This record gives sequence, C-alpha cells and structure tokens, in this order.
Amino acid sequence: NLRNVLPALRSMNKDVGIGARHLTLSTVGVPNTLKRLAERNLQSTLAVSLHAPNQKLREQLVPSAKAYPIEALLDDCAKYFAVTRRRVSFEYALLGGVNDQMEHADELVSTLRKHGHGGAHVNLIPWNSVEGAEFRRPSAAAVRSFKHRLETANVQCTIRISRGLDAAAACGQLRNANQKIPLTT
Repeated sequence: NLRNVLPALRSMNKDVGIGARHLTLSTVGVPNTLKRLAERNLQSTLAVSLHAPNQKLREQLVPSAKAYPIEALLDDCAKYFAVTRRRVSFEYALLGGVNDQMEHADELVSTLRKHGHGGAHVNLIPWNSVEGAEFRRPSAAAVRSFKHRLETANVQCTIRISRGLDAAAACGQLRNANQKIPLTT
C-alpha cells in the first residue's frame, strides 16, 4: 500500500503543512515493505503494532501476523533504523489477563533486545472495554507495573491516555456501540 501511503504522507507534509517529524506511520507490518520504506528515508516516525512479546500470542491477537513472523518483522525494524537512524516505536495494546503480566513484560524486553531494539520506545495502550468483546481493560496497577518493568530494563515507554471512557467514546468503543452488523473474523 506504499503507493497510497507515500503520497498521503507527502500531502500532509507539503499541502497541509504538518512537519514530517510530527507524522507517524503506523503499521501492523507488511512483508517486504519496511525495506522499501527505509529507502525513502522519511523523517516520519514509524510505529509498529506489536501487541505481544512472541509469535504464538501475536498470531492470536493479530491474525495477519502469520504472514510476517515477529522475528522477521523485528529484524526488518532494526534494518529500518540502521538506514534511517529514526527510532521505531512499538505499539502494545495491554489486554487484561492476556498480555499484561510481568512475564510478558520480561519477554518483550528480551525480544526487543535480541533484535537490536534496546533503545526502542514502547507505547503502552490500555484496552478500552467494549461491550461484547472478549478482552477486558487491564487494571491501572497492572499497567503501571508493566511500565515499571520495562523502564527498569531501560526500555523507554509511555502509557497512552484514554479519553472518553466515561461516555463509551474512547478508541474502539464508539464504532462497536453503533455497529449494526457484527464484524466476522
């Protein structure tokens, strides 16, 4: 989809006037695209949706992960950094009781380091509860503990602040509340 993404980034930068370093390109990872993206030497931030510290769990959470194993994805991210010198951010949606335990945090640190991402940035995103969804929001204590474990291992991270939870209008909630036909997986 680079054929569409690159002109969109260029337009936001040139036509709208948003500085390239203020733009983030988010991807779950598409095989054979990070190298081509790196060759463009964009100044935008690359955010990769990881959501799990290992391939087995990632495949359960991100169905398309079967096509791009975590090992290959992280190797490509390291190559992206080597070419662009732009830090890659990793998105990690914290799901209560699924991927928010200390062993997940430890494994995430190990996985990132193994692939040369010791200086990576992890954006922790607590799941926003949605009626009828199989996942639940992690406790505030679990989120803080996960963050602390990463920081103790010198992995930079931030917790994304959810807004609109009280009105069921946070990310993911509004769509589900107004969706008439359930999505099938």
